[in-house]
Amino acid sequence: MSPDPFLCYSEEPDVAVDLVRLARSLADPSGTGVRAVVPPGAPADLADRLAAGGAHGLEIVPGPAESDPQVLAATLAEIVRVAKPGLLLFGSTKRGREVAGRLAGLLDLPALTGATAVRLEGESVRVEREALSGNAVAIERIPRGPAIVAVLPGTTGPAPAPVASVERREHPTAPPPPLTERTEVRTKPGGQLEIEKAERIVTIGRGLRKKEDLTMIEALARALGAEVGCTRPLAAEAGWLSDDHWIGLTGHRVHPKLYVALGVSGAVQHLVGMRSARIVVAVNRDANAPIFAQADYKIVGDLYQIVPALLRALGG
Repeated sequence: MSPDPFLCYSEEPDVAVDLVRLARSLADPSGTGVRAVVPPGAPADLADRLAAGGAHGLEIVPGPAESDPQVLAATLAEIVRVAKPGLLLFGSTKRGREVAGRLAGLLDLPALTGATAVRLEGESVRVEREALSGNAVAIERIPRGPAIVAVLPGTTGPAPAPVASVERREHPTAPPPPLTERTEVRTKPGGQLEIEKAERIVTIGRGLRKKEDLTMIEALARALGAEVGCTRPLAAEAGWLSDDHWIGLTGHRVHPKLYVALGVSGAVQHLVGMRSARIVVAVNRDANAPIFAQADYKIVGDLYQIVPALLRALGG
């Protein structure tokens, strides 16, 4: 086994720190085997955050942010050849899964994505993953030496003991040219909301009749000190809200203290994204809507009547 058995990478700083803590919980306490990648274009404080989070070493790639996943994978391949990790932990984000897959292809490594738990058992890695849209848990094992496991955001370990000295290695070599040609860049709306961190969320579904009625939903969210979420059709199909509001299997997974679902039917793809909410309030005209099976408080009625009543009660 390599003296540096863990390498952690995510383009999202919070996820990267969580991966370092997870790796430290798996590593030999007497070893120095957790390294983390500081990718090009990373926030200025990321290296210090990873060090404070428990990384024994940092693999620093200077330069501007790189958005081409093939170039990122090639850069990581060079780091893997230097660091020689036994296990690579990635964030199972949209970009993280793509880069992990490309890296696995470049280096001919086994890879699993969507992990909810990781444990070392001898010379293998035991991985738990959601299956059947979150209705089952699949347990799989892959050999270490090396292998890639992409872990769902929010999966982490306890705060580790501080590291006295953190080794920093730079990788200034230029990455290979991208395999695709960039012909146009368009600014995507949104991107500022981190709905996974919201403690209160008001989510709207197909029960909303027109985009202009979002003002009513936003007013309720303000009165509750909440963020606005939505189901897939409102983001991916109608485009009424940006993808950073999208909650579900292929969107974001949230863990709020309060989750208010308005006009949300409760398809299993959506339930996967919000089932960890502590308190769920559901409003739907259909008394048999699946969302009610997940709700602590159930209101059968038209959201166009219920929401104004809630606003009056809240003084909004």
